[in-house]
Amino acid sequence: MNKNTISTIAILVVLIVGQGAIILYDSSLNDKEDTGTSYTVLSRVNTEGSGLYIDSEYVTSAGVIRNDVSFYNVDSSDPSNPFFYTDKTNEHAWVGLVMGTPGTTSIQHIYLQQIVEATGLSFIPYTEGADTSISCNCVYYVSSVTNASIATSDTTTIDGGILWEPQYSMIITVDKFDELALTGDFYPNHTCCVLAGATKYINNHADVTQRFLAAYVKAVDWMELALDDTTSEEYSKLVEICSKYTTGISNNIIMNALSNIIYTYGDDDGKLTSLKADVADLVQSLNNLGNLKVSLNSLGFSKNDIIASEQFANKFVDDSYLSTVTTNLASDEKYYYSSAHTTIAVAAITGDIHQIGFRVAAELGYFDKCGINIVLVAETNGAGVATALQNGEANFGFIGAPPATITSINSKLISE
Repeated sequence: MNKNTISTIAILVVLIVGQGAIILYDSSLNDKEDTGTSYTVLSRVNTEGSGLYIDSEYVTSAGVIRNDVSFYNVDSSDPSNPFFYTDKTNEHAWVGLVMGTPGTTSIQHIYLQQIVEATGLSFIPYTEGADTSISCNCVYYVSSVTNASIATSDTTTIDGGILWEPQYSMIITVDKFDELALTGDFYPNHTCCVLAGATKYINNHADVTQRFLAAYVKAVDWMELALDDTTSEEYSKLVEICSKYTTGISNNIIMNALSNIIYTYGDDDGKLTSLKADVADLVQSLNNLGNLKVSLNSLGFSKNDIIASEQFANKFVDDSYLSTVTTNLASDEKYYYSSAHTTIAVAAITGDIHQIGFRVAAELGYFDKCGINIVLVAETNGAGVATALQNGEANFGFIGAPPATITSINSKLISE
């Protein structure tokens, strides 16, 4: 892949009856048959929205430097769109660091893994007493740092890490850490999250799926207008909603976080063509990084890796529901209003405003108007959401593209 092209991230919305189990990637999944319900990506959710933080001692007036070496380079060949990248010249800045991530299959972990491996270093789990000298030729990770309080705790010994908003904006307000970079600095306009549903459920409940999407689309449209004018009543309401669902985070931090996220649901034509291309890129990246333990060819896809990844993306992402919804809403914004109500459970990551759109839809009454009752199931990372979908416990859910894609392929949930 070109270094300016990054694999996509997806966040899915899951309907769950009870608390879903949270697991990290299970390398034994490649030995199992199809263990559960497949799930289908239905829309985008946002781009950007995460950041890398680093021990404050490395942030100097000359830049972010360790061992007299910069943590990243800047490609300014296109002055309108410069971006950061790492290569062998940055090795000594990174070597021996212990970095926090929110889970081995999370989008954040995958991004950091790509950044680290571009320097020629390995990205491996940290164990107490591990060699952190230059001779280790690696960067370590602790894959349980899911919020600001964990990252900044005196009992958590890390040199930095990567996390989603607004937890990231909270972390860099303490003396211990400073901003290293936003994910958007390394991968401009990357896909961060998507909305998806359990395939059998959406096939059997097309009307409910469309009503759910309609409420979500209306919420995102409202959010875009709110973010366009930070002096508006709508913007103040959005900050209020974000603050309500992210305990202990001030409005100033919420506003900083919102400035780092772009909310969306699809291409301008209501399709997901660009998302399919992003997912295909993601599959290739995950394969190169060693995260995929099952080949697409073994699932019936093409022997050509590029064609196989495109075939998978076309089955994994279905824009027919979104296209129908956006077309109908364009002709009548009340098209999906309904007096008949259906109760669904939605799994989302707690303390994260990437998925705040479904909260907005609930707070503004869009779900109610579209005949949808929401039951929330809180998760700490995308792996829990993927597990719930895989086990058939969920109908819809928010999840990162890496956990969604890794679980789908390694658990053999989708075949040609």
